[in-house]
Amino acid sequence: MFGSAISRWTMHHFAIALGFFLLAQAAMAAGVTFPVTGLLAPTTLATVHLLTIGWLTILMFGALQQFVPVITAGGPAADKSALASLIGIVMGLVFMEAGFLALDGQLAQGAIVSLPFGGAVVLTGALIGVIALTRILWQTRPLTFSAQFIAAGLVFLLLTVTLGLVFGLVFAAPELVPWGDALGDGFRLHLLAGLGGWFTLTAIGVSYRLLSMFTLAPEERGWFGTAVIGLTVGGLAVTWFLELMVSLGVPIPAPAITVAVVATGLGLVFYLADMVRLYRARQRHQLELNTGMATAALVAFAVALGLAAYAALSGYGEPIVGAAGYLFLFGWLSGLGLSQLYKIVPFLTWLERYGSILGKRPVPRVQDLVDERRDRPWFILYFGAVAIGTLAILIGWPTVWRLAVFGHLVATVMVVRALWLARYGTPRPPHRVEPPSVPVMIVPPAQIHLNAGSNVR
Repeated sequence: MFGSAISRWTMHHFAIALGFFLLAQAAMAAGVTFPVTGLLAPTTLATVHLLTIGWLTILMFGALQQFVPVITAGGPAADKSALASLIGIVMGLVFMEAGFLALDGQLAQGAIVSLPFGGAVVLTGALIGVIALTRILWQTRPLTFSAQFIAAGLVFLLLTVTLGLVFGLVFAAPELVPWGDALGDGFRLHLLAGLGGWFTLTAIGVSYRLLSMFTLAPEERGWFGTAVIGLTVGGLAVTWFLELMVSLGVPIPAPAITVAVVATGLGLVFYLADMVRLYRARQRHQLELNTGMATAALVAFAVALGLAAYAALSGYGEPIVGAAGYLFLFGWLSGLGLSQLYKIVPFLTWLERYGSILGKRPVPRVQDLVDERRDRPWFILYFGAVAIGTLAILIGWPTVWRLAVFGHLVATVMVVRALWLARYGTPRPPHRVEPPSVPVMIVPPAQIHLNAGSNVR
């Protein structure tokens, strides 16, 4: 049967994540975040966590529950742990948001205790999810190329949420935190582990596998792949450790940190170059919408890296850092997430709806569940609005930025509508019996069994 290979809670993760994504964009368009307010204002922090925890972390956990068993050819992730992890992360985020609102004076001062409490609940939920995924990774050693990035990302996730819990304690009960400059040094470590480790390494690992399958490109990356994983994972790990030592008062030569940072940056440049190689080597010359829009996300990643490097070298302050962070979150991570959801949601729906009758009567193709001509303009609007928003931050035009955010909010709503129609709408007329274009994406060959009486769960 197909059912045993499909994660029961993946679609729930996606739906909840998209809800948080829409909510975060609405808050930004309303003008309660940077650049209208300060980069570290409570409302900005509240919105950032809607994005990083509510949208990206839940999205990635939902994808990994489905993805990790496939790339490792291991058993499916446990449904109960996936649900428990989701509940913990959502509940913890709600408490954290209440704490941020208390910091902003919109709730009673005593509600600040919700920050560390919510952080502890998020940490618990993340830990449950990490343990379930780690069990599969551990049982399928040696890890595949993509799985190595994911394993490293999971480690950085735990570091990120642990530091977040420390920050919550700093606000609610500073006497419990002996760390002298927890907000300064710890904030830098928090960003490095979260944006660089959890999000970027996981996105790299997933994109390598998905884009090679969707474009029919060779999966073997050769020495380029070895360089990418060695420089990004190794460089980031060394950078984070050295920064931790500095924050604890251990004297670390500045050149050592510089070398580690440069190595990490070089690894990311190698990754982008390898993506160019991957697209050039593809056998599917006509790109589908999801792989075409993934190139826009990769371009956004390259520009965000350039802005970050310029900020580091020039010392130019908040605007360029904010622009790089905005482009990183919305152009690279969110753009990649939305574009791949456009393929993954129809594919999972196809498996659930037609997997058990494949070969018995005509069924639609996966592409018949979507309408690329209808949806392409919304993806163009999304990435165009993000580009305008980035420029508006750099120039200092908050009103233009809010209009740009409203633009990609509208585009996101329409992409969500397309996903809803793919899930619950009526497909175009069925074609000949045809397997999905990339069946290995969701179900390892060893787990595919056609059973006349089976239904996908």
